[in-house]
Amino acid sequence: MAETSGSAPGSGPEPGPNPDLDSLTFEDAFTRLSEMASSLEDGGLTLADATARYEQGMSLVRRCNQLLEQAELKITTLKDSYNESLDAREEVVLGQPGQLGLGEEPDLDSSEE
Repeated sequence: MAETSGSAPGSGPEPGPNPDLDSLTFEDAFTRLSEMASSLEDGGLTLADATARYEQGMSLVRRCNQLLEQAELKITTLKDSYNESLDAREEVVLGQPGQLGLGEEPDLDSSEE
């Protein structure tokens, strides 16, 4: 049965900012968010408890989004760095414009016999 104990101390999650949110991994925050959503969907909570859980859930959503944005930035940075190193290698291999490089095929039709 769902928790319906009101707002007695220790009866449920406390509303407001959670100081340990910044230390949560994405997986931990997502698991907690799933648990919050399940408890809200199950019903049986007082309005105060449901509101507190919703508020905590929104904090967890912000944490998940923050971690996803950090991961996306890291991936973009790594990809850009990799592409820059590939471009630099291509310049070395291909040489100056007009020289035969990897992207060009030699003219084999004109034979000098």
